Amino acid sequence: MSRPSDLLSGPVGPVGHKPLSRTVADWLAQRIISGETPPGERLTEPGVAELAGVSRSPVREALRILASEGLVEITPRHGAHVAYVGVRDARELYACRLLLEPRCAYEAVEAITPAGIEELGAIRAAMEAAAPDGRLFLSENVAYFRSLASHCPNVMLRELVALTWTSAQRYWSVFARVKNYSAGSLASHLALHEAVQARDPAAAQAADRAILERACAVLVSTFEAE
Repeated sequence: MSRPSDLLSGPVGPVGHKPLSRTVADWLAQRIISGETPPGERLTEPGVAELAGVSRSPVREALRILASEGLVEITPRHGAHVAYVGVRDARELYACRLLLEPRCAYEAVEAITPAGIEELGAIRAAMEAAAPDGRLFLSENVAYFRSLASHCPNVMLRELVALTWTSAQRYWSVFARVKNYSAGSLASHLALHEAVQARDPAAAQAADRAILERACAVLVSTFEAE
């Protein structure tokens, strides 16, 4: 794998004018996804800087970027460590999500108002517009599901779903790095949105299940391919 320093084009900076910190973050994320930098490994600024062939300053910001994306955990007095991501964790997480979210979608669509449907339509349009940008698309995608879940009248169910989303955050940045993920996600998401518009709870439940199953399969294939 090329080092971030190999991607520099002289004094003007990285190819495509991407900030060096983002280049380092993407490089390190790929090492984490491939398992080359394993879960739990401590990440020190000097160590990563030497490995990447860059100064410590972009590494510091890169670690903050990956912490915000969930691939790195930064704790006081312990520094940065690689988050526990991988096939086993993904399967266990999505097994829990499959127990909760389809039911949440069912109850949300049962209770949703015309204003709620209109709001979701606007977010769906934003998802389509954001498709070329993986990170922006994922942000809109998450916004859609948060909005949908907010209509579920079962407060405990909503809270449990939100808890799984906290754990799922570390995988959203993986999706953003999967080629053509946005297009495939939009296609599978269409059945859910049509069920919302039709106020068909059973169809929404089935569509949400299909979305989660596809997401888990994409994660597993991504980790196994590296």
